[in-house]
Amino acid sequence: MCSKVKPPSLSDRNDGSIHRGHVRSTKTELSPDLFGRGREAVADGRRLGHIELVLAIITAGIVFGALYPFAFRVPTGGIGPVRTLVESWAERPGRGDFLANILMYVPFGMFTMLSRQHRPGLIRRVLGVIVAGGVLSVAMELTQYFDEGRVTAATDVYADLTGTTVGAVAGAVFRVNSHFLLINQLRSNPVPTLLMTTWVAYRLFPYEPTIDLHKYWNALKPIILYPSLSVYDLFRHTVIWLTLFAMITAIVGERRHRVLAALFAGCVLIAKVLIIDAVLSVAEIVGAAVALCLWSALRLSWRWRATLLAALLAAYIIVTRLEPFVFLPVSHAFGWVPFTSFLDGGSLEVNILSFFEKTFLYGSLMFLLTEAGLQLGVAALLVATCLFMTSWIETYLPGRSAEITDAVMALLIAAVFALLRRERPERLGAVSRGPFAPNHRQQRR
Repeated sequence: MCSKVKPPSLSDRNDGSIHRGHVRSTKTELSPDLFGRGREAVADGRRLGHIELVLAIITAGIVFGALYPFAFRVPTGGIGPVRTLVESWAERPGRGDFLANILMYVPFGMFTMLSRQHRPGLIRRVLGVIVAGGVLSVAMELTQYFDEGRVTAATDVYADLTGTTVGAVAGAVFRVNSHFLLINQLRSNPVPTLLMTTWVAYRLFPYEPTIDLHKYWNALKPIILYPSLSVYDLFRHTVIWLTLFAMITAIVGERRHRVLAALFAGCVLIAKVLIIDAVLSVAEIVGAAVALCLWSALRLSWRWRATLLAALLAAYIIVTRLEPFVFLPVSHAFGWVPFTSFLDGGSLEVNILSFFEKTFLYGSLMFLLTEAGLQLGVAALLVATCLFMTSWIETYLPGRSAEITDAVMALLIAAVFALLRRERPERLGAVSRGPFAPNHRQQRR
């Protein structure tokens, strides 16, 4: 008699299917979490590597600027580098050079702090960054003892430590997850934030307010007693303000940019009245008002606005570099060694401010070109080529230092921009669609 095989009951089938389904669901629940953590770790490592590369560029710039022209020798009859440094501890520094040294080490402190973001202990990290800045500064000062034309001074160490501390604190605040003072928006948009910071550092130098009423009157005197407004000055200030308002729009989005742009312009103009050695002009005030009206009235898309503004900024840069358009019949020498004009004599204060101004202008032009739809590499090549050609034409202009510095600066700025890109940015309500735009694919959807 053949025994019949009992078919599995409904409960058995359910038990088996539920069991198999449980195995499958376990896989689908675990795998994304594991792969997600892996992707997050890879992205964090990539971002950290980018920050370290920016830090390496900043450090190389500090070393190059401190030791140029690298004419080393052993001073005859000297007292040695350590004793020279120690005995200069009580010297009184010049205000301009002291502030310029602070500005040089602020980026070093900030990016060193950002590169140590995963290490425990905030106070320990800040102290470690300050120590690193002090070691670098002392090493440069001791080496400068053997570099002809350089001076070993403890006041430079004081300034460098101050700049490193300011940068470390800024880096710590930059990592705080908070909407206070737009920290999240600024952190999610490092390129326009960096450009606006360089412009503020350039325009509000030496950052020292005063309560002297006589100074306030001197700052307002050109507006009240000697008002003058030329077409070129109005064009220049209007373009710069429009560029700044574009940066603000890229950071905070379309909803709040009008109020914040007006607030930013008002704060800058008031600060120029309060800060020593700063003077207001009619063109600056009228340019801010005209730019605010134009930027609010333009109903073009973000890409078309960026294109129009990039054309205006490029025209301003070219005109500024080639004015007064009085050319010599014979050209003078072209400098192929970059940054020679920055480092060969002159005031450190003037050179630092010139560096900030050019960083803002060339970086803003590249930013606007990328927001208009170009790739960063293409925008960098266009800007660098334009700067090289105008530098070559400057060989026919009297009193100009025609050299390759500006073209090299544009390429270095583009490299920093590429390293500052965020793989998982968090900007909300953004309008940007260029390569700097965070999560732009998701926004299109």
